[in-house]
Amino acid sequence: MNSGATRREEVRQVMRSIGLVTGVFSLATLLWAAACADEEGNDGRGSGGTGSSSSSGGTGNSDSQSGRLPTGRACSSADQCFSDLCVDGECAPVQAVGAACTDNAQCSTGSCVSGVCTVASCTDDSDCPSGNCASGVCAGFIVGGGAQWIGGGSGYQPLVPGCGPETAEDCTGNCEAGGGTESVTVIRPVATLCFAGEGDLTPEDPSAVIEQVIEAQVDSTYVHLRVTFDPSYVDNTYGENASAGWFPDGTETTDDPEGPGGPGHGGPGKSGHTFNDLVGSDHTELLLTDATGATVMEFHVDLVSESDGSPCGYETLGVNGGDGKVITGSADSVLAVATSISRNLNGCGYCAEDACNGDCTVDSPATDAAYTPSADTPNWDYRQSYEVWIDLDAFGDAGFGQAYVTYTHASPSMAGNTLDVEPVPCPPDWGEFSGGGGTGGSGGLGGATGVGGGIEGCEPNWQYYQASEGAEICTPIPFSNWPGMAACPDGWVLDQASEGRYCLPAE
Repeated sequence: MNSGATRREEVRQVMRSIGLVTGVFSLATLLWAAACADEEGNDGRGSGGTGSSSSSGGTGNSDSQSGRLPTGRACSSADQCFSDLCVDGECAPVQAVGAACTDNAQCSTGSCVSGVCTVASCTDDSDCPSGNCASGVCAGFIVGGGAQWIGGGSGYQPLVPGCGPETAEDCTGNCEAGGGTESVTVIRPVATLCFAGEGDLTPEDPSAVIEQVIEAQVDSTYVHLRVTFDPSYVDNTYGENASAGWFPDGTETTDDPEGPGGPGHGGPGKSGHTFNDLVGSDHTELLLTDATGATVMEFHVDLVSESDGSPCGYETLGVNGGDGKVITGSADSVLAVATSISRNLNGCGYCAEDACNGDCTVDSPATDAAYTPSADTPNWDYRQSYEVWIDLDAFGDAGFGQAYVTYTHASPSMAGNTLDVEPVPCPPDWGEFSGGGGTGGSGGLGGATGVGGGIEGCEPNWQYYQASEGAEICTPIPFSNWPGMAACPDGWVLDQASEGRYCLPAE
């Protein structure tokens, strides 16, 4: 048997040991196996080896590189916790700006004033817990993976497992800062997919990025997707504080009557950008396939619309209103929707701030060319992003394949109203991608099987395996924009015994 076949059989033997070579995924089996791992010492070790968590703060038993515990685990000292916070015997999350606090160490900015986490002033990176001093204030952590464009504010973090549909109305980064919910089972780790289209004003980087993960909590199993667009195409600045890309001085973005995106993509860019432009027609279209490549769902996601029931009077209406609609599939399969502007207004509570000249539905917070966050609205995400949670049952026995951005519509935009995009490789200089959340310990598969999430040493969009005999290999995460829209890259095959959760070496 060649080495590829040997590795493949090792992984299968591990899965057989907990009953996963049946044709049906069993969450009960996973939870039972995880419980057994706890009984054997609560260290994430099972018959197959040691489970691993994500280098970006996954939700297994501990962080794979530091051995630290996620939010919610019992602790006796701060150095045991991923957040470096042990409060009342439990690992506590690092709080985003605006959250309640009692100590500077509880805040991502290192500044607790009058019981609230605030923006801290700085002169260089060493002044900030995040190591990121931007224009005199501490900005968010600089982390690999996800969308690497500027403009995410102080709160942005790449997608991590454990941020379920219940977090859709949170402020940007609140869940991610704490490493996600502990009681989550990662079925397929986080992958970052890049897309580009003709007419992109910054062709050296992608036009759009999708982050995707499949995970299970006690009451639901779902696909979590986040789509973020290059702020050089469209952003969340408007009114008197619209960014320079909107030509607020009265000039136009192009003299081409058909627009830089090509025929049918709109005329000259409109001078300036208003909040009503966001409300008027902005949306994106997503296409989701199952593991056979068949289209299962296709829908438009509304960016923001009027809503009497929201704190600021506007919110995303998801796929059920505004510019949102389902083309293929059922709207009932969409468990929740979030957008960056809806989070800015309602999740963060930025309705009427001084940085917005008193009304954030008229003027966005003041910023500069680097999208430096304002002290009044530090977590404002200046980039347009859309986030959805889809019931995994929608994909039937084949399981989830991949998400695609077919196009986005922003009227106006800085580069033509509609941008058609296609999959492209992510830039190599965007740093280490997370490789997905860990599935180790009591929260997931790795503690019982030794099959873990991405760790240092694996390439972007690859995940780590520790097989039954201790062999350690990195394997590609399935459906991560491999050439030809294949499930796995050349030399690897989708493992049917695990219901397509792994790419294993071809025989």
